[in-house]
Amino acid sequence: MELCEFTEGKASIKVPKFEKVTAKTPVFYNPKMAFSRDISVTVMNALKIKDSWKVLDGLSGSGIRGIRYIMETGAEVFLNDHNPAAVRLIGENLKLNSLEATVTKSDFNHVYGKYEVVDIDPFGSPVKFLDGAFRLLKNNSYLFLTATDTSALTGAHRDSCRRKYDAIPLKSSFSHELGVRILIGKVVRNAAKYNFALRPILSYTKEHFIRTYFEIKYGKEKTNNALANIGFAFNCKCGHREVTDEFNSKCPNCNEKLSYSHPIWISKIKDSEFVSECVKKYESSEFLSKKPLELLKTLQMEIDAPLFYDIHELTHIYKTKIPKTEELIKRLGDIGFNASATHFSPVSVKTNATIKDVLRCLDG
Repeated sequence: MELCEFTEGKASIKVPKFEKVTAKTPVFYNPKMAFSRDISVTVMNALKIKDSWKVLDGLSGSGIRGIRYIMETGAEVFLNDHNPAAVRLIGENLKLNSLEATVTKSDFNHVYGKYEVVDIDPFGSPVKFLDGAFRLLKNNSYLFLTATDTSALTGAHRDSCRRKYDAIPLKSSFSHELGVRILIGKVVRNAAKYNFALRPILSYTKEHFIRTYFEIKYGKEKTNNALANIGFAFNCKCGHREVTDEFNSKCPNCNEKLSYSHPIWISKIKDSEFVSECVKKYESSEFLSKKPLELLKTLQMEIDAPLFYDIHELTHIYKTKIPKTEELIKRLGDIGFNASATHFSPVSVKTNATIKDVLRCLDG
């Protein structure tokens, strides 16, 4: 089989050449996901990993993520994949980079040991790996998670979302943020069975995937507090949207019936101080690409108000002129509200203002 060599970060790998990558492709390398891996390396460095920490790359594939962790963070990394072809290739790629590491061939849910960091980057939904992950994690640890089934999480495949995430999705202008909150809600609820309290420290969506990083604490009281952040997202055709832990049937703005999504995570989806630390670490790197830094800087400036307002949607509803995003943010700030751009949409704003206040600013 023909092998192709790629360089990413400080690592070099060889992988088989395939015309089309599917879920059945035994081993593949996706260069587009270098974006995600650049951020993952930065997160690892921002966590200030100790020498005693063990890091598991649970679904290693070609080994590129784990190899980069070794070379760019200095962590002790364990690589695992259930596919024998992947395990052989990981061994070859370790040798290619003059590295040594423990490589296991196992179904992820049968991996054993305890780790400070577990990274799960599957093809599709991560849900079937959650129970396995929480067996491997402990107090003061971290879970890195990817979901690529965004069609389910954003409401395009409603039944799929209900099966996988035990949640009702909602097609709306803010569906991608809602997808992040559905994913976080599912992971937090699953962790509660093990008395683990999860807190998202960085979350974002990019093209076809969602990526979330969780801090994990052990304890019943902490877990109960985390579960208190599970609730509803509501949306109305008048433009009103909100998250709350109580069910509402009528819109407070126009008194029409509300659409809703449930259960979702209704609290913060990032730690602003940690994101700022990631930006510092990324800026100090000499070999990472620029586009992930642009995303991190947007996340750094993005206020953590739940959901957002799509400017084009509102101007269509109320037949007004379309202001620039920066102008609407300024107008909201001038009347005393917090507002920012959002990485979820280039034509939207996040703000703690109500729909009535946003509409006041729409026409200037």
